[in-house]
Amino acid sequence: MKPAIGLMISFLVLVSCESGKRDVKYLLTDEQLSSLMFDVQLSEVALAEVTEERQDSLRDLFWLRFTEVYKHSVPEIKEEIRKLEEDPEKMKVIMDQVQVLLDSIP
Repeated sequence: MKPAIGLMISFLVLVSCESGKRDVKYLLTDEQLSSLMFDVQLSEVALAEVTEERQDSLRDLFWLRFTEVYKHSVPEIKEEIRKLEEDPEKMKVIMDQVQVLLDSIP
């Protein structure tokens, strides 16, 4: 499972390599963004392990849980992820923190 998550992290970092310095305001702190990205990646791995018929229901449950944990709506959370994907420097910082979280899993 760790290799799949590592590949997703690498993919996200590579995809987000568009440069351009902007003053982007985030609703979530860096710690919350790290936790969110960890949760999103973990949910994607979990979704890959279930049948297609169950994926939509499980995905909805994950997003419902994200709204409860991060205290923002689904569109707001998706916007946070979009902003992060467009900010390669911030994405690297966040994904480095996600890697620390991953490395702490026994």
